Amino acid sequence: MINVVLIDDHMIVRAGFSQLLSLEEDIQVIGEFGSAKETRQNLPRLKPDICILDISMPDENGLSLLQDIPSGIRCIMLSVNDSELIVKKALELGAKGYLSKRCSAEELIQAVRTVYAGGVYLMPELTTKLVSSRNNSPIEQLTKREREICELLIQGFDAKEIADKLNLSFKTVHVHRANAMSKLNVKNNVELANLLNPQIA
Repeated sequence: MINVVLIDDHMIVRAGFSQLLSLEEDIQVIGEFGSAKETRQNLPRLKPDICILDISMPDENGLSLLQDIPSGIRCIMLSVNDSELIVKKALELGAKGYLSKRCSAEELIQAVRTVYAGGVYLMPELTTKLVSSRNNSPIEQLTKREREICELLIQGFDAKEIADKLNLSFKTVHVHRANAMSKLNVKNNVELANLLNPQIA
């Protein structure tokens, strides 16, 4: 029996996935959590084989939580964001699978069984994206101005200081910062620095 835990802040997503998985004779859902805090408190005692983990949690980025999942538990990341950058980062951090929330029931089941058997599962379209962009770095997704602002943010400048330094309005800096963070799927300057530091020379 493959024991699965679902980690997603949307109850309707957990309910849908749980129902689909419960139809399989060799898979059972043994736990559901709606936040990173709840996961940290309860996951170790459940000792599942597989975690299906949403990247966009309300209290913490799923990629951060992924790094603290106990060894021996294989993780399949779940996201509405199919960015090859995020997929690469998830795999680098130890994820064994990556699914879109738009995945079919067949893809969900196949992912669980593949990862349980020791393999890695990516949806076909994600594999294509990774192959086509294997030489791209995260920074290449950004415009020149977005990159400039990100570099200054990582160096510790705040938005007002950046506005003064680049002779831009405070609002313009915020717009560029928001656009860059949206493209990179990060929520704050710490996540931005963790993602981009190796990419910025």
